[in-house]
Amino acid sequence: MNKDRPYIIKLENREKYLYALVSGKTLTSEIAKMYWDEIAEMCCTLKKSKIMIEKDFVKSVSPPEMLEMGVYLGKILSGKKIAFLDQYKNESINELGKVIARNKGVIMRIFKNTEDAEKWLIGG
Repeated sequence: MNKDRPYIIKLENREKYLYALVSGKTLTSEIAKMYWDEIAEMCCTLKKSKIMIEKDFVKSVSPPEMLEMGVYLGKILSGKKIAFLDQYKNESINELGKVIARNKGVIMRIFKNTEDAEKWLIGG
């Protein structure tokens, strides 16, 4: 982590999609906006419409923060296809985010492993 951002992000241009690994101690909606902005900017630069993101935050967000994040994703990534993995398996809160983002035009699915995520992401 550097002084400017309270998380670590690794972005890789994979052949058919953008891969992002984001990690840190505590996730907030403001932190999520920061890293999603970086991801959206890279998608635009690389002309990618598919994203695989692995999230590795020890402490996740509250339901109101997830609502805010889902709405924000719809603003910046509507129409994009996102495969989402959470190393801490915060399934119920992630499911809430998925439903909100989908309602805002994001094509999103949650996965337990990268193999299944990649099959779905590049399969169509």
